[in-house]
Amino acid sequence: MSETPRPPHFNAERSKAIERLLANVAQDGTPENRHFQNTKGKRILLAGLVVAVAVSGAAVALQMPVTDKSSIACFARPELNGSQFPGTTAVLGEGTRVGEQSTQRNPIPIEDALAVCRTMWAQHRLDPDSPNGMAHPSLYDRSSSHPVPNPLTVCVLRDGRAAVIPGDEDVCASLGLALKDDKTTQR
Repeated sequence: MSETPRPPHFNAERSKAIERLLANVAQDGTPENRHFQNTKGKRILLAGLVVAVAVSGAAVALQMPVTDKSSIACFARPELNGSQFPGTTAVLGEGTRVGEQSTQRNPIPIEDALAVCRTMWAQHRLDPDSPNGMAHPSLYDRSSSHPVPNPLTVCVLRDGRAAVIPGDEDVCASLGLALKDDKTTQR
């Protein structure tokens, strides 16, 4: 007895279609939004959309700001197992903040996570073929001419730190992470 192969429940095309539908429902003036606003069973529709997203395995791109700039995670490849990842954590060092006693030591905040990880790639400190994501120190490129993956994307780890990962913006959602929100609020 042979079974007819079934298409997978999740694929990139289906994920994108669901993402577009959710975006259209949320955007004022679209037919999907007007339908949502005019439908009596709004809660049922919303619940149905949530179930559709959950069943399909679709990942909707969530954006968040980086809230912890004390260190960043430079990934050698898009892989995350709990808090473990192939690559390294970068810290600029410790310093004294303005207005604090000189005995108070704090990490220097990293403002440009992308630049720090690009430098690590250019120095060949990251190796996607290595089990731990790190190149052997004998292979470091002191001339900083090693190829840098393109694109690299800044995601936000659950603890609020930046994670720079090889891949486009979809890589964040594929690992269950938020995309870094570059918007700043003015007060």
